[in-house]
Amino acid sequence: MARPIGAVTVMLSVMLCLTLLAPVPARAKEQLVYWPLVTNGTEYRRISYPHQAGSLVVLANTEVVIEARYAPVSYWPITREYLADFSQKLRLANGNIEIVDESGKITVVAPEPYVLWYPAGVGAGMSVLARGTEALELYEDYVKDARSAAEAAQEYQRIVAERHAAAAAWMRMAAERPKFLPPPPPELTLEEPERFQAFATEPREAAVISLPEGAYTVRIRDAGNQIVPGSERKLVSFGALNQAVGYVLRPADRWTQPIFSFAPDETIYTAGRTDLFFQPVPVVQYEARRFTRLFRPQSVEITDPTLTMWVPREESDVLADGAALALWHGDSVTATSPRTPYRVVQLAAASRGYTIEEFAPTSNSSLKPDFYAMRVGGDSAVTRVSLFLGDSGKPASVSERQIRQVSLPAEPLLFLPALLPLAVGLALRLWARAALSRDRRTKAS
Repeated sequence: MARPIGAVTVMLSVMLCLTLLAPVPARAKEQLVYWPLVTNGTEYRRISYPHQAGSLVVLANTEVVIEARYAPVSYWPITREYLADFSQKLRLANGNIEIVDESGKITVVAPEPYVLWYPAGVGAGMSVLARGTEALELYEDYVKDARSAAEAAQEYQRIVAERHAAAAAWMRMAAERPKFLPPPPPELTLEEPERFQAFATEPREAAVISLPEGAYTVRIRDAGNQIVPGSERKLVSFGALNQAVGYVLRPADRWTQPIFSFAPDETIYTAGRTDLFFQPVPVVQYEARRFTRLFRPQSVEITDPTLTMWVPREESDVLADGAALALWHGDSVTATSPRTPYRVVQLAAASRGYTIEEFAPTSNSSLKPDFYAMRVGGDSAVTRVSLFLGDSGKPASVSERQIRQVSLPAEPLLFLPALLPLAVGLALRLWARAALSRDRRTKAS
C-alpha cells in the first residue's frame, strides 16, 4: 500500500520556503555604541546609538548621562534598525568624555555619581536625575524611608493578625457559652500606613552633561591622550519653541474619557448637555522631527521639518493655589471657576450611575480626590476661557481657548439612515411586483 506522502512533502516544502524568505538579521559586528540616558522632559530612557543611528539628540538644558560600550550590532530588517546587543556583560569605552562646541571649545566631563529618582514609583509619573553629592544623599534618604515604611507595614500586619486571632479565640469561647464571658476585643482603630511607592536606582558613576541649544561633537580620549577610534560623534541639543497652557477636559457624563487640548489655536466644541471639568497643564512646543528622535533615533518616518508638536509637562505654577478659570462671554468676564478637588461617587443601586461632587476631606479619612479641575456648567453661555494664576490675578501666558456650542440633531432623526436600506428594499420589491403585473397583463391581452 502506497504511503500518502505527497501532502506532507508539500507542507514541508512550503515551511522551508517560508523559513528561507523570513527576515534574518545581518551578522553582528562589534563597534563602539553610545548608550546615553536622555529625557523628554518627563521620563528618562536609555537610548542605543550605534554608528548607523547618526547624531545623538538631547533636550537642551536637561541632565543627560553619557556612556559608551563595545557591543555587537546587527541590522534588523523588520523595523529597519541597527540593534545593539546589551544582554551580555560588555566592556566599557574607558576614557574621558569631551564635548566640543561650534567654536572649538573643549569641555572635559569627569565621571560623577548619579541616581535616577521616581517620586511616584516606576512608570507612575515623572523621573528625575540627581547628580553628585545630591544623588548620594537622595539615595541614602530613600533607603531610610523605604526601610521605615517596610517596618511600619510589617508592624501593622502583625497588629492586624493578632487582633484577628484574638477575635477568633473570643468567638470560639462564646460558642461554648461559658458562665462568665469576657468582653470581646476592642475594634481596631489603627489606620493602615500609606504605601511607599518612590524608587531610586543605586548610585553609579558616569559623565553627566547639560547643554544649551546648539551643535556639538562628543568624543572619548583615552589614558594615552588619544581619541578612541569610532568615538567621535555629532550631538544636537534642541530646545522649546514656545510655551503655553493646555487643558485636559473631562465631560461629566464620561469623566474617564478625557479630551486633550494642547495647541493654543484649538477651539473647544461642546453640545452644552453636560458640565466640563478643565484641568490646566503646562505644554511646550518643539520641532516634531527632533522631538520624535529623542526616543526613536532610527525612525524611518520622514517628518516635515516645518511641523511642530505640543508636549505636556509636569504640574507647575499653572496649578498653584488660587488659580482660577475665567469664563468669558464676549469681551467681559461673567464668572470664575476655582481649582477644586472632586471625587466620583457611585450611586446606590445603579450599575453605571455616578455623581461628581466636591471633595471635602476629614481629619480621620484616608480618601483622596479623584482629580482637581475647574468646573464649567454645560448650560452656561461661555464663549471663551482663560486661566488666571494664584492670588495675583495675572493671566497665564497663552491660556485662552475659544468655546463653540453646536446643536445636535434631534435623536429620532439619528435613526433615519438605518431605515434607508429598508426603504430601498421595499421600493425594489414594489417595482418588481409592478413589473410582474405588467407582464401578466401583456400576456393575457
